[in-house]
Amino acid sequence: MRVRTVAVATTAVGALLLTGCSGGQSSGSSDTLSWSMWIGSSEDQKVWEGVGNTGAEASGKKVSLQGSPFNDYWTKISTQLGTSAAPCIVTMQSLRVNQFSEGLLPLDDLIKSTDFDTAAFDEGAMKALAVDGKQYAIPYDTGPLLLFYNKDAFAKAGVDAPKPGWTVNDFETAATALKKNGQVALATTVEDIFLEGTILSTGGAEMIDDSGKVSLDDPKTAQAIEWIAGLVKDGTATKADGADASADDNAFINGTAAATVGGPWNSLDFKAKAKFDVGVTTIPSPQGEQKTYSAGSGFGISKTCSDPTAAFKAITAMTSEKTLTSLAKDGRAFPARTAAQAAWYENAGIDGAKETLDSALASAVPLPGSADGDKLNQMLSQYGPQMVNGAKPAAGVLAEISRQIGK
Repeated sequence: MRVRTVAVATTAVGALLLTGCSGGQSSGSSDTLSWSMWIGSSEDQKVWEGVGNTGAEASGKKVSLQGSPFNDYWTKISTQLGTSAAPCIVTMQSLRVNQFSEGLLPLDDLIKSTDFDTAAFDEGAMKALAVDGKQYAIPYDTGPLLLFYNKDAFAKAGVDAPKPGWTVNDFETAATALKKNGQVALATTVEDIFLEGTILSTGGAEMIDDSGKVSLDDPKTAQAIEWIAGLVKDGTATKADGADASADDNAFINGTAAATVGGPWNSLDFKAKAKFDVGVTTIPSPQGEQKTYSAGSGFGISKTCSDPTAAFKAITAMTSEKTLTSLAKDGRAFPARTAAQAAWYENAGIDGAKETLDSALASAVPLPGSADGDKLNQMLSQYGPQMVNGAKPAAGVLAEISRQIGK
């Protein structure tokens, strides 16, 4: 899973090719497997270069990396899949897999014929990259949504470090104490995954149902958003910025807000940039009966790939325990292979990270993907601030978003 600040980075790296590998091949030639990946920096390129080399060694073919910044990636892949221009190996995000499944090869036969051990992966991570019972990608990362907090700010306000399973009432008490100490408690956002995660955890509502349909008419959805809007009105939460998806991250990192919702993929970035001690806990729930979303990414194969067998050999090496352990040590996201997760905990350097993730994973459910997922995110960026910031009632804004998506 990407780090949000990478996705909105102003430095576009364009198309990046794996060092030592030939480019220009789309769905694969006799000696080359093309691979599409989102890349936000030269550092990203170096990391994924090593992963590609692993895949090349296992498959006996060169691996050619076609890199694009995250937002550009989805525009590009949407025009490629189903055509001869499609890359052979396709990096896929769980939120979007059902939008692109028609252009992807189901991997079930390859998994069965090679006795590939799917049980070595987090069960939720595998399910998140499946559609209608068919597996379309093998996950390399996963992770539940969490609440990162400023341990220094909490301590200065006399607030004990929150434990996994804390309640909405506990959070409100902490927010009041923080406010008295001149500190805003929460950085808000209208970005889909993080707003949806907050709504699920604090209000028990889901904006996308299990079938992938956007469903915004549950009264609990509006109630959860009104709760956030109440925090904004009370001055215990920042206003959401629909134009800047990194505004909540920045507010947390610079100390404006004492907490923000994120995933394990955010932890190393937060820790590296913040000038305070970063803590992590679960998102508060009404009665401490937590529920959170998990999301992640993995590698699939396009239907037009000329050698899916070789591509699958590459993918299995790119998601091996050795490779994912290396990614964890390099600061990538939480590994989907359970045996590689210990390396992430060792590298994270955040007290209580394992306790928190273990607790969150126990109640995590895959965030449903939707064919209308991108449209929902666009509508939330456009209309979401009106309801999150309290300018308009949430129920009315949600109804308008539903109307727009239904067009």
